[in-house]
This record gives sequence, C-alpha cells and structure tokens, in this order.
Amino acid sequence: MARVPIALLVAFLVLPGLLLAPLWSLGGLGAGEDDVLQYFPARQWLHDTVRAGQPPWWNPWTGLGRPYLADPQAAVAYPPTWLFVALPPTAAYATCLWLHYSLALWGMYRLLRSLDLARLAALFGGVAFAFGGFMLAHRAHFTILCAAAWTPWVMWRSCRYAALPASDAGSVRRLIAAAAPLALQCLAGHIQVVALTGLGVLVVLIAAPPRAAGPRRAGRLLRVGLAAVCAAGLFAVQWLPTLAFVRVCDRSERTYRDLVENSWHPLSLVTLVAPMIPGQRVPNLFAEPYWAPSHQVEQFAYVGWLPLLLALLAATRRPFAQSYADSVLVPADDPTAPPAPPPPARAAIATPTTPRRPWIALAVFAVLLALGELGPICPILYWLPGANLFRCPARAVLLLHLALAVLAALAVHDLTAAPNPLRARLRYAAQAWARRPLLAPLLIVAAAVGLVLLSSPFLDADARAAALRSVRPWTPAVWVPVVAGVISFAALRFVVRCPPDPRLGVLLLAVLALDLGVIGWTIDVPWSARGPDDLLQPRTPAPWMDRVRETPHRLWTVTGRHGRYPGEYVESLDKAVANTNILRRIPVLTDYGPLQPREYVRRFAFKPWGEAVEAERLLADTRWMRLCNVGWVLLWEPHWRAPAGCTLVATLPGGARLYRNPRAAGPAHLADPLAGRVDAIEQEAPHTLRIVAQTNPARAADGPLLVVSQLALPGWTATIDGVPAEIARVEGQSLESGQA
Repeated sequence: MARVPIALLVAFLVLPGLLLAPLWSLGGLGAGEDDVLQYFPARQWLHDTVRAGQPPWWNPWTGLGRPYLADPQAAVAYPPTWLFVALPPTAAYATCLWLHYSLALWGMYRLLRSLDLARLAALFGGVAFAFGGFMLAHRAHFTILCAAAWTPWVMWRSCRYAALPASDAGSVRRLIAAAAPLALQCLAGHIQVVALTGLGVLVVLIAAPPRAAGPRRAGRLLRVGLAAVCAAGLFAVQWLPTLAFVRVCDRSERTYRDLVENSWHPLSLVTLVAPMIPGQRVPNLFAEPYWAPSHQVEQFAYVGWLPLLLALLAATRRPFAQSYADSVLVPADDPTAPPAPPPPARAAIATPTTPRRPWIALAVFAVLLALGELGPICPILYWLPGANLFRCPARAVLLLHLALAVLAALAVHDLTAAPNPLRARLRYAAQAWARRPLLAPLLIVAAAVGLVLLSSPFLDADARAAALRSVRPWTPAVWVPVVAGVISFAALRFVVRCPPDPRLGVLLLAVLALDLGVIGWTIDVPWSARGPDDLLQPRTPAPWMDRVRETPHRLWTVTGRHGRYPGEYVESLDKAVANTNILRRIPVLTDYGPLQPREYVRRFAFKPWGEAVEAERLLADTRWMRLCNVGWVLLWEPHWRAPAGCTLVATLPGGARLYRNPRAAGPAHLADPLAGRVDAIEQEAPHTLRIVAQTNPARAADGPLLVVSQLALPGWTATIDGVPAEIARVEGQSLESGQA
C-alpha cells in the first residue's frame, strides 16, 4: 500500500467530527427508529451480558427468546462490535460511527488513488462518497453504514487483484488483501450491502476495457470468485449459525412484492438537488415532516451539487481523440488484435486517461436496480437463488453514489491538472455549464418544485398538504439548496476560469464540505436533545414499567398503524416495544428484526417490526398467554377490546390501558396441573434455564410434560437429571422436559 501523508490521515479522522458535529454529543443517535428499536438495544445487551461474564449466545428478552449470535446484524464476530464491551454503549455507538465514516473516506481515497488521480481529487471523491446521502441517511441503520464503509475497500482490492498480471495472480498476500475487506464487510452485519457490492464489482469488471498485461474478463471474474471463496471461509463463524437459524425462519419464503418493497421512487429525483423538500423524520432547521413515498432513509439520494455536476460533465464529455494508452488495452495474446500503433507524435493526445465506461455502467446499473418494480433488473434477480432474502432495492443508491464520486473525482483531476485536448474539452463544457451561476440553480430547484407540484394530485390529503407547505420559496427546504447551488456553480466557474492548478481542488473540496455539512448537521439530528439520555428515556414518567419489571412475566404491547408508520415507530420508548424493552429490562412477546421463526409468525402473525395484524383474534381468546408466559398486556390504541380474562390495573396518560393476566404461570409449568408442580426456576445464563419440578409419573403413560415458553430453535438441548432428553414441539411452541 502506498504511503499516505500524515496530513491526509489527520483529515480522515477529523472530517467526520466537523461534518457531523452535532451528532457526537447525542451518542450517534437521533432518528428514533431502527437506531433505538434494533441496533443500540442489542448492543446494550451485549455490553451487559459479556460484562456479567456470560457468552452472548441467547437473548431471552424479546420474541420468546432469540439466538443472538445467529442474527448477522448482531455482528458478534466483527471486531469493532467489541468496543461495546470495552466502552459505555453510547460512547461505543458514536465511536463506531465515527470510525466507519473515516474508514469510508479512506477507502474511497485509496480506490481513487489507484486510478492515478491526484490527492486532492481523490480526497474530493472520498468526501462525496463518505458524507453523501446514502451514508448520512443510513446512519439510522447501523449495520448498513458499517458494511457500506467497506464498499470502496472491496471494490479497490477486488479490482486490483483481478487485474494483476498472470505472474502475480498466485500471490497469497494479494489474495488475502482482496479477501480480507470482503470478509470484514460480511462480518459487519448486513449481507444485502455485501450482495450489492458484489454486483457492483462484477459490473465494473465486465465493463472495464482489457489491459495488455492483464487477464481476460473471464479470468478477472474467476479471480474475484476465488477471493470471495476465501472471504466466505473467514465469514464462516457467522454464516454457519445464521444458516441454521434461517432454515426455521420465514425470511426465505418472501415473495416478489417483498423483494421490491421500498423501491426507489421517481419522485425521489428531487432529493438529488433539493434533499429536504420531501421533509424529514426529525424536525430542526428543516421542519416539514416526511411526506414522500416509502421512507426517507431509503429514498434519500443527495450527493452534493458539485459531485453531481462534475459527474455529469465527466460522463457526457466527448473525447478529443483516443489516447495511446486506450488503444493498446487489448490482451497481448489475442491473435485477432491489430498490432499496437507507435506512440503519436503529439504527447498531449497520448496522455493516458482513466476509463470512464465502468463507472458510467455502474451508475446506470445502480439506477435500474434501485427502481425495483419500475426497473428491469429486479424481475430477473428474483429468480436467482437467495435473492428473496433481500428487500429495499432503493439501497442500490450506494452504488450510484460510489460511481458519482469516482466520476466527479475524475473531473476534478482533469480540471486542475496540466492541460491537454481531452481536458480542454471538459474545461470548455464546464465553462458553458457554469456561465450563469445564479440562474442555473434557480431553474434546477424550480424544476424540482415543479415535479412535486405535478405529483401532488396523486398524494393523499395529508401528504399533499405537507408537500405544498414544503415547496414554499421561503422554507429552508427550498432556499438552502438554492444557496448551495449558487455557491457550487460559482466555485466551478472560478476554477475553470483560472489556469489549471492542482491547488484549486482545495476550493472545490471546501465548497463540497460546506454543502454536505449542512445535511450532516441536520438529517436525523434533533437539535432540542442535549445528550443520548434524552433520546433513550420515555417522554413521560412510566411507573407502570417498574410494576411490570417486578414480575417474571412477559409484556405484550398491542399497537396499530399511525398513518404511514407502524405503531412501534411512534413513541417506542414509552411503550417498551422490542427491542427498547431491553433498555428497561422487561421481557416482551414481540420482536423487531428481519429473522422471525415460522412457528412464531404462524401463531401470532406479527410483522417483523412487531405490529399485530391479528390482534382482535389474540385478544378474544387469551388461553395462549399461559403457554407464552404473557402476564401483562398494554393496549396502546383506544379501539382495542380488553383482553379476555385480564384485569385492568392502570390507565396511562394518553389513554393507553395496562392489563394483568392472572393465569400467567411463569417461564415454565406442567401441562397437567395435577401431574405435579414446578418448585424452582433459575435462569443460570441467558442460554441456560434450570427447572426443578416434582412430578407424578402415574398421571400419564409417557410421564408429565414440562412446558417452557421459549421456542425450540437450533442449538437448544434438554437434560433430565443429567440425561439427555428429547424436545418436542406442540402447537408451535416448545415442550421441554428437565433442564434446558
């Protein structure tokens, strides 16, 4: 690896602190959705469990228990995850985010330097990728951000290994250098990002022109496949338990509609130039609530004015002449290849240029994939084995932003480097585009506003009203992008009017940092919060939680939809819904996560985020609650009927009702009450339950059945007095005898 100047290493470490400054005092939190519903509570549990001297195998707090290690989003085998054991969880959460923004910046810089770009141009592309819309919006998806930070590293090392001459292809060191970033990306916890990165690598390798000393396309793909096999071996510590768990889950049974859920909507084009016109989840400077289709985090595509303009310039410029370097990029052993021409007399025409075709192909592929049901790629991908495990094709915006960052960096390099005919044509086009730095941004933002107005008749009444409010000229959602556009166009105009000088890249870099810094300071950043405690505590006092916590029984919080959002997304900390219940130390029936056991789904029909779509049925006949150790029911919506056989014990502010189920029998009980009694139950560890029972074998031919209200998932074993015993499943639950 080439040596990186100390000043650049400092920049890699400092820039996340500057461009996301308000975030760090909040511990990296702010969205109030997946960050507090999934990722932070799970890592809080890891901290508490390992600090208590227990291995993090089994999480007993949510969904009748879940295998913690088998969930890839727990990322137990990912080295940075163990910062949550060494540090307080809020400090570790912020540290991990900071680390991965720096990692993304450094990796993109290295990828661009491998394309022979100047340092400032490479740093410009690194900032565009690391602090572009995908990386900023998906901060709420902790594992997505961690995995995406490795994307430029995987792209760099995979393409570098694939293009090696035959003499270096057998180098074990180079193979490890290609496999290690891919393995770390897998371990980071989000396999969909790994799959997207793999598709991006394939597109770039297929679209890249062959090199004289390098292998053919088939050889390049075989090398990448070898690196992927090696990475899979390093990743086995995670995918083996995950595979065992997925086999009993409903994730593999999803339909095409699930695959294309949250496709990138054409209306989201407005976020390329005016990112906050569709509103946002957390009000601050941009106060309008999110009203556009799908979710903000999935649709957000802002990469900054300058990267977008420069990428379009790089992609649309017409070469002055084919360079000498491009003319010989054919395999040397190809008998049909014409002999290499001698170098042209004019050195300017012979100046090598980095091929743009692979990155243009990647951008086009990313858009077609992100469109999901509106594009041509998802219908084909659905028939590939394993594709139905994924959803949200809009996440292919990750590849779009990477391609735009590369193309923009190429343009910065050519605009600030020594002139030649190729660069002169680019400079002439840039001068034409930047001729009117005030009028051009106004027209572009006006076009975005016009697209919103044209779409408003197709929105529901609430969304239409919010959309019309967001496009008023005096709202920050409109005037802030206009100001950013004017500054960006003016900076571009200044650069192209000056003689080419690499130092001009500093101006472009500063303007980009200012542009993206506005988004980094606002997206999912509640300015009213003073610290992470403000984001992790209930909004109102909740003495009912203390009452529930004093018993060993589970809580079922029954919520419905609130407009476009599931009930779990609204005041989740006040409801103690999964997995916020972990922060309160309250075991709950519902679970929030992508892997739901089939038996659990069949019995309760809960959505992956916990929403009860068959609540009426479950509330009308509550005999199942004894089996599942549900002793408390919190009805958050006023229209839910009282659960049968339960007693009202409290009415909470806002009208929520808390009921007590007197028939809850604890974590374990005998199926036939006359067959004996359970004397003691001891949770020796999250994954070990010791039960002492006095039984009457004469009550049944096969002996009494001890019912334990935890699912018999892979890895569970049972013994009776030290002798292995069989675990039987009855009515979708586990009947376990002895010590589990």
